[in-house]
Amino acid sequence: MKKFVYYIIIFPIGLFFGCQDAPRDNPLDPQSPQYISTASVTGTVSILHQSTPLPSTTITSIEDGVSTMSNTTGVFSFDHLTLGTQTLICTKSNYTPDTQRIVLHAQTMAQVRFSLNGTPYIVSQNIYTRKIDQYYPSPQYFVDITASVADPNGITDIDSVWFMVTNSSNGALPSDTLFFPMTYSVSTRLFQITIYKYDLPTNTIQWLVNKPLQIRSRDINYATNYSNPFYVSRVIENTATPTYPTLNTATSAKDTTGPTPLLKWSSPDVTFNYTYSLTVSRTISGVRNDVWSCTNVSSVNNEFQFPGDNSGKLLDAGDYVWTISVVDDFGNYSRSKESSFVIK
Repeated sequence: MKKFVYYIIIFPIGLFFGCQDAPRDNPLDPQSPQYISTASVTGTVSILHQSTPLPSTTITSIEDGVSTMSNTTGVFSFDHLTLGTQTLICTKSNYTPDTQRIVLHAQTMAQVRFSLNGTPYIVSQNIYTRKIDQYYPSPQYFVDITASVADPNGITDIDSVWFMVTNSSNGALPSDTLFFPMTYSVSTRLFQITIYKYDLPTNTIQWLVNKPLQIRSRDINYATNYSNPFYVSRVIENTATPTYPTLNTATSAKDTTGPTPLLKWSSPDVTFNYTYSLTVSRTISGVRNDVWSCTNVSSVNNEFQFPGDNSGKLLDAGDYVWTISVVDDFGNYSRSKESSFVIK
């Protein structure tokens, strides 16, 4: 019996149809014409240590040189960024920049979160010159400085606020720049300091005139800001002089009045606009207390009837002193010597 052997011969298809490459339509295949060699980034921007979104920040890719901005909810996105290492920097005026470095892969969406530390900033600042005339030992001069300072991270983020006196007119900080620490007042919500003439190099507050003054603020993360320069507007030397009731220096006798005294004075020799401020005080057990005051008295006046309103207020019997101050439009003032009198 014959045995038959069958052979299966497999011929390469290419022999009949020719050699052809397999189609490459996978976008993840670097050799595919559909391959996309870029990646996308999305992310959020918020204030440091807060969940508050930060809009209108600028996010820049250093490698690609392109930028985008965060929207009203602090969200931003990039499309078609170059693969590999990317350095993204988030910036906004009055905030410390934040930098993030990421590695991008093809066809991926990277997530980035920026947290910006807000730099403290000066809302307003003022300096007021003071002259307090007195019989002994000599007139007292000082300045009151106040500043309103805010911080995007909250008032508790502020570490320190300083009043600066710079001896340079170009904004530089020479080695002899003076720094005075300011303290925060809860009642006024202002940083403040009083500087007396003997705290200054020439022992006069006139030394401050024409010098650029600034407020420096710093937060707990050492972000520092400087205010625009501001200046002393005026030092008032002349003031009004009480003429009645007063102390007769020749006889040492005090004028005696009723419980609603008529206060009289002579005008100061000045040319600027001003108003008067009147104060009546009394010393009890060694402690001086202001018992009445009146501000914004017109400069055309040379007398004022206590109490100046319809309150019916009367002064109790005893010894008193009163003063009058000349106050200019900037808040600087010069106060007269104390004038003594007696209420019977």
